[in-house]
Amino acid sequence: MTDQLIFWGTRGSIPRSEPEFSHYGGATSCVQVGPLLLDAGTGIVGAGDAMLAAGQREFHVLLSHVHFDHVMGLPFFQPLWRADCVVHFYLGNLTGESGQHMLQDLMRVPFFPVDPSYFRAQWQMHLFQAGECLQIADRQVETLALTHPQGATGYRIRDAEVCYITDIEPDEAMGQRLVEFIRGSRAMIYDCTFGEDDFEPDHGHSTWQQCLAFCQAAEVACPVIFHHHPRACDQTMKNIERQALAMNPSTRVARDRMVLQLEDLGRRV
Repeated sequence: MTDQLIFWGTRGSIPRSEPEFSHYGGATSCVQVGPLLLDAGTGIVGAGDAMLAAGQREFHVLLSHVHFDHVMGLPFFQPLWRADCVVHFYLGNLTGESGQHMLQDLMRVPFFPVDPSYFRAQWQMHLFQAGECLQIADRQVETLALTHPQGATGYRIRDAEVCYITDIEPDEAMGQRLVEFIRGSRAMIYDCTFGEDDFEPDHGHSTWQQCLAFCQAAEVACPVIFHHHPRACDQTMKNIERQALAMNPSTRVARDRMVLQLEDLGRRV
């Protein structure tokens, strides 16, 4: 497996552009695993530009859910505006018209000047039920329903053995299902909006300590701290990174434009 893991956006809730957020980055969620894009926050804008420049014309965007920070980049995803592109979206927490009409609802007057009928690309929304196994771009993708308001979907990309788990506030039962889902993977990218010292229950998010604990229980080689709190500046993130590395030296703290080589991450089982 020669895929790279590219973090195009790592921030939760809202983008941040101030200097004190510049090291870890302020674009919202988007991660590339080979030909697949996970989520469509503002990070997907840079991802689309780079993939177009590399010659890609067919795109696969796997959405965890459609809360605004995870889809706000879609209207500015350049492949949608090109007639030579095909874009597939995958969504597992909404069904029927609410899923099919997600883009129309996102780009609706008076909140946006044009609607998706202006897109020049061919695009399609593929709806599924979280828990199904998908075949996307010759990749086997397993899915898991996550505990989050209105639901969310976690993904495990086989062969790459990368798990993408955001957004989530796990109870005990969810934690048990998650450990089995991620067991033995190379890396788990996880919703670490909070730490134990500032955790706010019923907000639908988790902590970086839980990320490390789940990875230890499931023998995951590399925990990846992701979906950073929108007010966690670089100094706060450096403190989190220092503490996390002391607990597990294999931990990575995601930064915008960070690239990881999958073969360097290893696997425990």
